[in-house]
Amino acid sequence: MPVDTNAAYWQHAVNDDFSISNYVAVPRVVVSKGLSSATISAMYSRVQGSSINVWGGALDVPIINGGLLKPTLALRGSYAKLRGVDNYDLKTYGVEVFLSKGFGPLTPYAAYGRARSNAEGRVTTPELVFRDRHEDQRVTLGLKLSLLLPKIVIEATQAEKRSYAAKISFGL
Repeated sequence: MPVDTNAAYWQHAVNDDFSISNYVAVPRVVVSKGLSSATISAMYSRVQGSSINVWGGALDVPIINGGLLKPTLALRGSYAKLRGVDNYDLKTYGVEVFLSKGFGPLTPYAAYGRARSNAEGRVTTPELVFRDRHEDQRVTLGLKLSLLLPKIVIEATQAEKRSYAAKISFGL
């Protein structure tokens, strides 16, 4: 969804416009480590041109390990926290069920889950505190292409707003 850089909310909230063609790009780095039967991940992202960043993590636990004929069913729990904004705190939590099935180098997948956010904003003059707790359904469809070293993922997620992602990862 494009950002209206001429809107009053954007003009009052942002000192320097860091949008790119009226969109905000948020690059993210994820490090994952497979354990005996689960995968743990840590994530860091930063909004370019600002001090805003997000730290988080996830734990993926397979319920059904896939194989040649059967799909993989996994449960993911996630957490993230917004940092770098003085008067606003945001934490998100989520749980999703993933279903995937590999066909050679291609692995299509689908996920369904719930995401909850806890937000608190503060205004100093007059002293006001705004709180919001929100819960949303999430549906994700994606496709992973596993080459020798890189893996390329393209996905779309529908929650309150639709988002798209293209990801490149490296690993064996």
